[in-house]
Amino acid sequence: MKYDLLGIGNALVDIEVHVDDAFIEQNSLVKGGMTLLSLENQQKILKELHGLSTKISSGGSAANTIHGLSVLGGKAYYFGRVANDIYGKHYAEDMMSCGVGFSGTGNGATSTTGTCVILVTPDSERTMLTHLGVSSSLHPDNVDEEPIENSTMVYIEGYLWTGEDTRKSAEKLALFAKKNKIPVAFTLSDAFVVNSFKKQLLDFIQQNVDILFCNEIEARAMAGTENTQEAFDVLKGIVETIFITRGAYGSWASSADEDKIAVKVFPTKAVDTTGAGDLFAAGALYGIIKNYTLQESAIIGSYCASEVVSQMGGRMPVGSDPDAEKIIQKYQKL
Repeated sequence: MKYDLLGIGNALVDIEVHVDDAFIEQNSLVKGGMTLLSLENQQKILKELHGLSTKISSGGSAANTIHGLSVLGGKAYYFGRVANDIYGKHYAEDMMSCGVGFSGTGNGATSTTGTCVILVTPDSERTMLTHLGVSSSLHPDNVDEEPIENSTMVYIEGYLWTGEDTRKSAEKLALFAKKNKIPVAFTLSDAFVVNSFKKQLLDFIQQNVDILFCNEIEARAMAGTENTQEAFDVLKGIVETIFITRGAYGSWASSADEDKIAVKVFPTKAVDTTGAGDLFAAGALYGIIKNYTLQESAIIGSYCASEVVSQMGGRMPVGSDPDAEKIIQKYQKL
C-alpha cells in the first residue's frame, strides 16, 4: 500500500464538554493550553463535570491531521497506541472506518487508552486536560519501516517530546524518513511543549524538519520574542517551509520559493477551536503533496480549519466539501 502521509502521535479519545470561564478559574487551569494529568486527577475533574453533556470522539493532534487528509481524499497511515478497552476499540474502528491504516490496539489488560478532557468555554476556546494512558508507551519498536518507505511524507507531533520513549519513536521515524529521502513535517503542538523542551526541539527541527507548523503563540515561544513577525523571520531561517496560523487573522507561510504569503480565514461561526491547527495542517499538507502552490495549500488548510471549528470535536465534519479545486475557487470569491 502506498500512502500520501504517515503520522505519529499520542492516540487519545477526546471527552468534550462546555463549561463557563468560572470553572477554568476555580480549577486554576491554563485557558487555551494543555495540561498533563494523572488518571486520578482527570477523574476528579470529570466528577465535577458530572451531569453535563459530553461528546466523545477519537482525537490526538497528528491523528486529527491524518484523518483530515483522508477526508480530502488522501491515503494515510498512523502510528499510535491504544489499549484493548472500550475507548481503544472505538478509536481503532474510527480510524479504520475512514480508511486510515492504523497500528492497532492492545498493550496488556491493565492498560487504559489515553483520554483528553476538553473544556470548551463560551468564546469557543478549548482547554485540554490530558491523561496519556497507554499512548505514552509508544516505543521505537512500534515504528515499522515498511509503511514509512511507502509514504510520500511523514508528519510528527511535538507532544511526543513529553516522554522519552515517545520522543525516541519520533526520532526513529524521522531517521527512516530522511534515509529514504522522504520529507518530514512537524508541528510544535503547544507552547507548553516548546517552553519545556525548546533546546531538544530546536536541534530536532534543524536536523530533520522540512515543513514546520505552529500557531503564533508557539512561534513566539520558539523564537524567544513577543512579536509574531520577528518569530516568523526567525523560524523561516531554520526550516525550508513554515506555516504560522494566526486565529481569526488567517495564516502566514514561507518556502524556498515564496518569502511570505498571507491567507485569510474562511468566514464561519466558531463553536469549538479544538483541532483548528491540526486540520489546517491536514489541508496544507494535502496541497503540498498534490503539488498545489504554497498559497493554494494554505487556502485548503484555512478551509479545513474553518470547517472543524464550526462544530464540536477535532475531526472534519460530515458534509465538508473535500474538493480542493472548489475550495480554492470559493476562496477567490471571498
